[in-house]
Amino acid sequence: MSLGAFLERRRERRARAQAAVWLTRMGQGLTPGRQRALEHWLDDPVNSKEFSELRAILDVAAELRGGSRAMLAASVAAAASRQRPSLGTLWLAAVAATAVVVAASAGGLWLWGQGYLPRTYQTGVGQTASVVLPDGSMAYLNTDTRLRWVGSPGNRRVRLLRGEAFFEVVHEPTRPFRILLAHSEVRVLGTRFDVYRKRGGDVLVTVVSGTVSVEGLGEGARAKPSWMRRLTANEQIEYSPVGLISDVHPVLAANVIRWRQGIIETRGEPLAQFVRNLSRYTPQRIVIADPRAAHMQVGGAFSTRNVTATLDRIARIEPITVTHEDGELVLGYRSAGTGGRGVPR
Repeated sequence: MSLGAFLERRRERRARAQAAVWLTRMGQGLTPGRQRALEHWLDDPVNSKEFSELRAILDVAAELRGGSRAMLAASVAAAASRQRPSLGTLWLAAVAATAVVVAASAGGLWLWGQGYLPRTYQTGVGQTASVVLPDGSMAYLNTDTRLRWVGSPGNRRVRLLRGEAFFEVVHEPTRPFRILLAHSEVRVLGTRFDVYRKRGGDVLVTVVSGTVSVEGLGEGARAKPSWMRRLTANEQIEYSPVGLISDVHPVLAANVIRWRQGIIETRGEPLAQFVRNLSRYTPQRIVIADPRAAHMQVGGAFSTRNVTATLDRIARIEPITVTHEDGELVLGYRSAGTGGRGVPR
């Protein structure tokens, strides 16, 4: 073996060991600092490759049960528990993982060899999460979101089934990254952008950096694009299954993705519209009982992590009341001269 080949092999083994450490840390939750460190580490193609391959093995193993699954988890955890993992430990763990998969399912290794198995990521109402996709790209899921990886090594694809996700896509010119939605597709090479699939089927795409191509598709498996737009940094588009709602327009993208910090920002929009957005973050129904309150303008940055507190805050600065009735939050209008906020506990 030549010196160059030896050094390359050693580099791959080191990246494999580091991948196990990162996967273990992800299971424990990443701090913002470690999240940035992971993103920087994944910029290296060798690191990204080893991370994706080990994650693929674990995806297969996720289908296992009982002792087989426990054995695999123990082997990876043991490799990752060292502060300075040995170069051979994780290789043995990967071999053990493969053996477990073969023993548990004769078809499992074949499926992994052909590509990544489908994997679903989701959040509940009021929850957010960050995940690393099999290709090394990052996806940050907003409240009540369901995202499914349906790709393979040569075809990076996800389906956004509902909700909102912010993507940081690994740049690979030969393998475009695609987000599939009903009647549309978002295609990128490497960029940062947000996709929000609303309950009614409308879609909002916001680009933070890079370039994104959005195509509206017709009916049928071989549907051709009915329209196409390209967006760059600080641009947004909104569309429905039948066509464009709002063509490409400028927007301050940093404000759009403030949900990652648990904040919803509005600039003078009607209370009714603000409540529709805020309702995504709570299982409680919010009802506007007085039409005078519905048309009031609301502006500012508000927390999505405590919806009741957010409404109470608005009630302190606007003439509305907030009451709790049968598990609902009911918003009323407080006429001039009426004292108190009417917030029974």
